[in-house]
Amino acid sequence: MPKKTKIYLACLPACLRDDDVVGFALAEDGFCLASHLSSSISFSKHDMGLTGNWKHDVYAEYYPNGFELVWIDSPETDERWQKALALNKAAHKEDQDEH
Repeated sequence: MPKKTKIYLACLPACLRDDDVVGFALAEDGFCLASHLSSSISFSKHDMGLTGNWKHDVYAEYYPNGFELVWIDSPETDERWQKALALNKAAHKEDQDEH
């Protein structure tokens, strides 16, 4: 069975209300597949599709041969998240240079 491509899920504080977070889904290649404002980390896990099927249609469009969702507890230090984030930034470097 072929290895499924990973989609990394994480959330960061939203700074709106006490427990609000913004969840993000980053493909292994750094493409941002989805984001969602949630009222807590546990709701973010559901809203981003880890504990439910929300956003799975979006993920399946990008990875039609299957995917594996991986929750990242510490995106600031997780090597997988940081690698995907670096790829995202590199893909948009031209856009950043123009501004």
